[in-house]
Amino acid sequence: MTLQGDPQPQTAPTEPPLRYPRPAPGISFRALVAAGAMVAAIALTPPFPGAATTMPADSSPALHAVAFERLATPAVVRPVAAPAVQVPPAELKHEPAAWTIPVAGSGGQDLVDACIGPVHYTPTDAFSLFITEHDFCGGWARFSSIAVGQTVTLAGYGTYTVSARGQVPLGGTTSHVSEVFGGFPKAVLQTCIPGTSQMLVIALS
Repeated sequence: MTLQGDPQPQTAPTEPPLRYPRPAPGISFRALVAAGAMVAAIALTPPFPGAATTMPADSSPALHAVAFERLATPAVVRPVAAPAVQVPPAELKHEPAAWTIPVAGSGGQDLVDACIGPVHYTPTDAFSLFITEHDFCGGWARFSSIAVGQTVTLAGYGTYTVSARGQVPLGGTTSHVSEVFGGFPKAVLQTCIPGTSQMLVIALS
């Protein structure tokens, strides 16, 4: 116990603590430097993918979860779309359609009214070959799509080319047909136009 006012005993000054421990006998300074370099290299080496790592005490699990998610998410490769190239459509060559019209028989109005098919209407033979069929018997469906320039074969009578299309009044005469075509063609297809008071006539040359 030291009394107050008494002279303090003289003690030898203690050495200040060293920052690094003194090398043990037999270990050179160069060996310590090499060992330190190896430790630093190991510390700086990144872990292998999938290797377990210890979580620092001050880090949050959420940050590590995000980091792991980014590491585990595979890269998405998006294909680069090829530039759009407009290719002009190929030129189509439309060949004239060929039609074959069956002729069911020859006669007058009674045969036309029988609805047996296209009929060679004989009362007009002095002017032209008329092939006639009522629209409600199939004449409109058969004749309406025939266009100028197309080929029409009348079974048993020959093959013709469509030179014109026209209309004449319902119940018209051969004079109306001559006015529409500027004369009489070799043959005429004739049928009524549904829902009108007109007849369709098609000139065959």
